[in-house]
Amino acid sequence: MEFIKKMRKREFVEMTLKTISAILAAFLAIILMEGMIYAIELNAIRNHSNVAVFYSDKTTAYCIEESEDQYFVVCYNEEEKSWSGTGNNLYTKAECENLTAKSIVFGGPNAFIFSITPIHYVIMTLFVLIVAGFFVYRFIVIKKDYDNIIKNYQETGTIEISNM
Repeated sequence: MEFIKKMRKREFVEMTLKTISAILAAFLAIILMEGMIYAIELNAIRNHSNVAVFYSDKTTAYCIEESEDQYFVVCYNEEEKSWSGTGNNLYTKAECENLTAKSIVFGGPNAFIFSITPIHYVIMTLFVLIVAGFFVYRFIVIKKDYDNIIKNYQETGTIEISNM
């Protein structure tokens, strides 16, 4: 009986470590995927937008450095909840500082306001729940298997482990 208890404990520890590593891998996959989405959306604004709306007092201008003293401007209009960019037009730092936007930020917008939407949060949550649910199922299966082994041992006095 001591042998069964040790095996059960080892298997639960192993499954716990697998669960932790799988959930961490899921979070890493989410971070990498959101980074990819951010880069694709920023690149789309960079290559397919040609008019930035930074004349409003409801606009935030993000000046992203392309090369030395050359900035690409991405603007967020709070009124229309829309993003626009300057396309291939690059500005100097002095020109960026003189933009008539509500606020000017040197650096890109963070992903939480730029590319992550509520749908992304739902998908991320579902993905992590599916990964965790799989491991909960595996814990239940392992517990049932060991309960059957213990029951069989108590009835017959022998240990029979099968790979079903």
